[in-house]
Amino acid sequence: MGNLMARRKSSKRRRRTTTKLSLTGLAETLIIGSAATQMFFGVNLASFLTGVTHGSNAGTGFYPSQDGANRITLPELLGINAAGQWSASRVGGTYGANSSFNTAVMDNIRANAMPALTTAVLVPIGFRFGKKIFRKPLSGVRKALKGTGVTV
Repeated sequence: MGNLMARRKSSKRRRRTTTKLSLTGLAETLIIGSAATQMFFGVNLASFLTGVTHGSNAGTGFYPSQDGANRITLPELLGINAAGQWSASRVGGTYGANSSFNTAVMDNIRANAMPALTTAVLVPIGFRFGKKIFRKPLSGVRKALKGTGVTV
């Protein structure tokens, strides 16, 4: 004869969700993103987004189409000039007399591919080891940030 007692209802398991923002994950992503923009566009991520290049022949600042044919920034691609004015004729950027977007990107890839790929491989490994090595100091930071929704 079978069991005549009703089955117990199991309580719903609470699901633990992690926060969406991790400072170490963000830092890792920014470093790899900067290496990728360096490889393709010849500038780091901050320079690509803002248009401000450093160490060019024109100096430090926003010098679209004057900072070198292989330095490509987002404002240049959007057609914004040094005065902050937009023009449809400048959309896509301006390059040297014997250059184009494809030529500039290929030159940047030839010059920067190995360092960028090395960074893309070694940075995640370094962060993984760093998290293990600094586990104890990071636990204090995690406790301090517990209520903020940010992790380390």
